[in-house]
Amino acid sequence: MSKNNREGVKHEIQELAMGNYRSYPEDYGVNVQDATANVQSLARGYWDSREIREVHRDEKLGINLNDYQQWTQEAFAVFIKNNEYSLS
Repeated sequence: MSKNNREGVKHEIQELAMGNYRSYPEDYGVNVQDATANVQSLARGYWDSREIREVHRDEKLGINLNDYQQWTQEAFAVFIKNNEYSLS
């Protein structure tokens, strides 16, 4: 999927997020009290660590921090749904 459109960027961010959720279940598990804060922090980290070309791309596409936060939250909801029994 192309990273030069909004859906492509969304897909990229959600794939990165899912990788983090799988790699660090102690931070994103069902019983983690701060999971929501951790998800928001993850989105902020993606936002803050963008390369200049990604900043320009996001500006051109009208993508902002709220989009990154929404996309990581959506990915988290899917992750929890798919892993609710194995994470508890």
